[in-house]
Amino acid sequence: AATLESKIQEELEKLNFHNVELKIQFEELPSFTPNGMDKVEFLISTNPGEALKPLSKIASGGEMSRIMLALKKIIGEYDGIPTMIFDEIDSGISGETASIVGKALSALSEHRQIIAITHLPQIAACGDHNFRIEKDSDDTGTYTTIVHLSDEEKVAEIARLLSGISISDITIQSAKEMITMSR
Repeated sequence: AATLESKIQEELEKLNFHNVELKIQFEELPSFTPNGMDKVEFLISTNPGEALKPLSKIASGGEMSRIMLALKKIIGEYDGIPTMIFDEIDSGISGETASIVGKALSALSEHRQIIAITHLPQIAACGDHNFRIEKDSDDTGTYTTIVHLSDEEKVAEIARLLSGISISDITIQSAKEMITMSR
């Protein structure tokens, strides 16, 4: 547990958690249960001077996303699972932290396939292969289409994520710069 605590804390610091403290607490149960004899709880403090509290009770969506990324990275070093899926890993983060998460996902992809569903341009810019998922409806139902994006389409999609409806030449340049900076 001490090794795992240390590794998680190290990864969290890389993911823009400053002054984070993490502890894995064990409590021996009075009798054997279907889950074993121990109750294991992750305790965390994300702010200096704040007491350690149960992760499940205090972590925000963005914090939980980064904690899960740190855990999956560490576990991935041992489990040999070739694919990791992160569904909206961008929940509750933006700006610099989103760029850090995008680069962390990109680094993970050097050793396994990463599928990341995101709405943030900072994360999408780090992808090697980008897809756009579209939903359409008619009188008979709803249809989902997945489109593999060319390099040019990737730039356009990241520009759309940056600016919304109105895409200008400046937004296109920003998207290109974001992609270049992510490598």
